[in-house]
Amino acid sequence: MTNQQQCSAIHVRVMDVYGKRVVYPVCDKAKVFAAIADTKSLTETTLRCIKKLGYEIHVIPQEPLTLDL
Repeated sequence: MTNQQQCSAIHVRVMDVYGKRVVYPVCDKAKVFAAIADTKSLTETTLRCIKKLGYEIHVIPQEPLTLDL
């Protein structure tokens, strides 16, 4: 990945909250977009606008929970 590609990408995490898919910002740029939208998560509308600005959206996989018994 080149430096230009890194500058035009955000990182998010998709989580299931009460049966609903919610996209949470991970990196600072994604958090700024959420702040501009005045939300804690990124809606589909916000994500579409982010893509229109030329940003790629990279989804960070959720780590599985383990129980240490």
